[in-house]
Amino acid sequence: MSAAEKPRIFQDGRDMFLSLALIVVLMVVSVGATGLCTYEPGAPEGGPVREVDAHTFMGMEARATNFPVRMPENPDGWVTNSARRGQVNQTPAPIVGWVTADRGFIQLTQTDQELADAVRGIDPHPRELDRTVQVSGHEVQIYHSDEDDVRDLWVVDMGDARLLFSGAGKDEEFETLIDATVNSAPLPRPGE
Repeated sequence: MSAAEKPRIFQDGRDMFLSLALIVVLMVVSVGATGLCTYEPGAPEGGPVREVDAHTFMGMEARATNFPVRMPENPDGWVTNSARRGQVNQTPAPIVGWVTADRGFIQLTQTDQELADAVRGIDPHPRELDRTVQVSGHEVQIYHSDEDDVRDLWVVDMGDARLLFSGAGKDEEFETLIDATVNSAPLPRPGE
């Protein structure tokens, strides 16, 4: 078909723009009709925190691991918003995350790896021991990285497991969660 036989709309760059505009409109209409998408203008903290059933997840993880798994009670105003299985040195590690009352975030990773291996194996970022604090009679080692985008790692060696805490919370919030975790009993495992 020659250019003279094509409708005028297909003779310049407008046809591409109009075709793309039509595709976008059709996409918005079809996705919007499903009702599965929402739009909330404003800051992300405007919406409610979605709570997950971390107790059930951690109960299943306790039955699947070969080390004691702990699940602390939520501190007042905190919400568990994530629960998943991660890895530390290619070994399964249950992870639970909380949104704190002040809208911070702290996650707990539990592993049977030795302390030094756990610190090195939690992610690819190197950290050095910065300081230690005492929480509920347990020594908490705080590892720091000189990289700006790497968060501190708070580590407790419980003897039978290592507890690794990281996130964007205040020191008092870390201490609150550590206190609740070290004072919680391990979840039941098969044969117990």
